[in-house]
Amino acid sequence: MRKSLWLSLTCAALVAGCGGGSSDGEDVGPTPGVQQYPGGVWEGTVGTGAAQRQVVGYIDPGPLGTGGEFYFAREAPGAAGFDSLYGRLNVNVTSVLATGVTYFSVQDRKFATGLTLRGTASNSGKIGRTDGISGNYSDPVQTAAASGAVVPLKLSYSSLNFHNATPAMIEGTYRGTGLFGGGWVIAVSPQGQLSGRIGGCLVTGSATPRAANSPLYSLTLNLSGDTTSCGESGTQQSGIAVLRYDAAGVPNGIWAFTRNATGPDNTYTLNGIADPRTVTPPSATPLSVAGNWQGSFTLPAGVIGDTSVWGSVLPDGGLFFYTNSSLDHNALYGRLIRYQNNATTNRFVTANDGVFFNRLLANTGTYNESVLIDGTLQSSNGTGSANLFTGTFSYPTQPGGAPTRFSVTPDPLYALPIGTVPNAALIVGTYRMAGTGFGGDTTTLTVFADGAITGITSSGCEVAGKLLGELGSGLNLYRVEAFGYLNSPNAPITCGLSSGPAQSGSAAAQFDANGRVVGLRILTAGLSVAGTRAHTVFVGAKQATTP
Repeated sequence: MRKSLWLSLTCAALVAGCGGGSSDGEDVGPTPGVQQYPGGVWEGTVGTGAAQRQVVGYIDPGPLGTGGEFYFAREAPGAAGFDSLYGRLNVNVTSVLATGVTYFSVQDRKFATGLTLRGTASNSGKIGRTDGISGNYSDPVQTAAASGAVVPLKLSYSSLNFHNATPAMIEGTYRGTGLFGGGWVIAVSPQGQLSGRIGGCLVTGSATPRAANSPLYSLTLNLSGDTTSCGESGTQQSGIAVLRYDAAGVPNGIWAFTRNATGPDNTYTLNGIADPRTVTPPSATPLSVAGNWQGSFTLPAGVIGDTSVWGSVLPDGGLFFYTNSSLDHNALYGRLIRYQNNATTNRFVTANDGVFFNRLLANTGTYNESVLIDGTLQSSNGTGSANLFTGTFSYPTQPGGAPTRFSVTPDPLYALPIGTVPNAALIVGTYRMAGTGFGGDTTTLTVFADGAITGITSSGCEVAGKLLGELGSGLNLYRVEAFGYLNSPNAPITCGLSSGPAQSGSAAAQFDANGRVVGLRILTAGLSVAGTRAHTVFVGAKQATTP
């Protein structure tokens, strides 16, 4: 099965002059018989009239300079992102030809193969090299991009070619949003090591200058993660990246064009912005952010809300914080990644796809999306373990227009007693939570030895889920999957939660001063294909009855 994922910002992030055509508005060909050399970054347009769209991409010069691999990203209709057009082309004197070209349509996520691209390469004489390509490519039939005719193509040599790729230039963090929800963030170290996340996939790899006097970086992306959230887990992408620059010559964005090196057909067009570059002092040895935390939010001026906060961060970066009140919980969740930069080892960020649930809005609460979380770990106790996690979170519609700050420390109620080995058997038992978090319902859950979770709310919703193994050596954290709500056959009314998506997250045991398990916390969230969200905060006290 062929599949793909598009992740990008709008074309407004393009450098000035992303429109096409030759620089003087005319197709000026070279002297007959003069070989043209197409290598470089290109920008322009495809289509005509109302169907005209922006296009950006690159052509590899190949061993003779007459062409090789190419990849063009075409702005899709309706601001849907970027389609992809890639293959191999060659220029014979002025004639451009590529056969066996692949087209990917982001609107319906379909591939069209076997296309042909034809055109003419030209040199206006203004920059002393090939600076224009005019032609067309075959209609990508049986995709949403099909038009019933060949598609005109007009390209100009991009000003991005006049910046040379260096390790110092690409060092930094870049992020963008995604068409189908989620986002991406990648960080590149001075040594070219790459880490981050694309959608639900964790990413490692490299980004290094491709050749001397070239603007291009060779890019490798290794995808991993739970196959539920990362369907491309275990596959690899390869391609190129090129930076965009501000007027002062400082990188302020990135284009990345990749396609599958292993696994089924898959292609990414990443169009993102760069985080501001700051000078920070070197940090200590990398610290782990995983664990159970407690602390507070500092709300923007004039904003009213809960300030006490608790929650967990998982070894894979999954973060879930919540506040407490007599009515319900606010919740903040997302996926942290370590900013891989020698000077900021203990900084963690998310792509701008975190979620903040505000219980006070729209009566039943509102999910605020596109949340950016940015935090820093510190260790001041001399043990080398983190004892302070501070940072901010923000989103476009945030009241007050300013980020909310957070400051949390390890939660002693969820600290493993000395000598206790984390094991799911520790939390086998029955737990009850009154009211809060379920609209006034009392909820009772039972965890069985095989990991099954069952339960019921006082309004008649049945609860089901699965507790898996512990998530890290010495951590009081356990994976929870397939958590959700069902209509109870014995309830007189329909369970309002039963229409929500399946949820996943974590569980943690609560201990008393004698090291006995006295409570259980489950923090989960889910997102359906249709975009429906749901989450659960369960903090229950252990009951005398055991299964």
